[in-house]
Amino acid sequence: MSTSAYAIRRIANEVAQQKFWLSVIVLKRVLDFRTPFDFCKAAKSGSTLLVGEGNFSFSVALSDLLGNATSNLTTTTFQTVDEYSDITKQNAKTLRRRGAKTIAGVDATNLSQWFSQRQFDLIVFQFPNVGSREPRYGRNPNHILVRRFLKSAADHLSDFGKVAITVVNSPHYDGAFDMDGVAERNNFAIPVAHPFRFSDFPGYSHVKTKDDGICALDENDEFVTYVFNLKREQSANGSCCKSIFSTPRHCLF
Repeated sequence: MSTSAYAIRRIANEVAQQKFWLSVIVLKRVLDFRTPFDFCKAAKSGSTLLVGEGNFSFSVALSDLLGNATSNLTTTTFQTVDEYSDITKQNAKTLRRRGAKTIAGVDATNLSQWFSQRQFDLIVFQFPNVGSREPRYGRNPNHILVRRFLKSAADHLSDFGKVAITVVNSPHYDGAFDMDGVAERNNFAIPVAHPFRFSDFPGYSHVKTKDDGICALDENDEFVTYVFNLKREQSANGSCCKSIFSTPRHCLF
């Protein structure tokens, strides 16, 4: 088979697989709860890590609700300081003044590089998006991003820690992210879905991954926060404990 014919067949297979995953979910995700996930209560209860924070506006809005408990926050961006806008710099300064820790240039899929063996009670990723539609390994690239993020986050959760990921609530995004699939692949229980409302966080403005094109958040008005917990094994005395392996050893990507 020629190189060009092989490439055409590969692309056709990727497109077919994407159509299959989208056809699996033909209705919007039915929310498990009618009430939003209580980010404030969770952040007050222990150490919280926020990744991919863009302009830090969600962290600042959360901080407004937390008050003195803002010191529980470690909030990070994928962008380096040199890439920060003026508003991002101002928000970072506000957070540090309130007691939060801010870190630039953090890759959410490789948290150990920055946090060694440190653990958190809550890890948050708001609207993860790689800014590309090119399939990777035959899957949507955002699925790969979330899968790798959960794999990394699992190593930094406290015994009863949670991961919260917020995305657009639509059939397309259900299929693209495949949250149940990424949970299963990374030894998490099936996530619980809560509605997410921007109005609960005054001042929060999402930053697009790329400046060109239309932001999906501008075209949708329903959003969902998925809350993940690691699967737990029953110990000999009947108590629950973390799985021996926080992530599958055979996971290739």
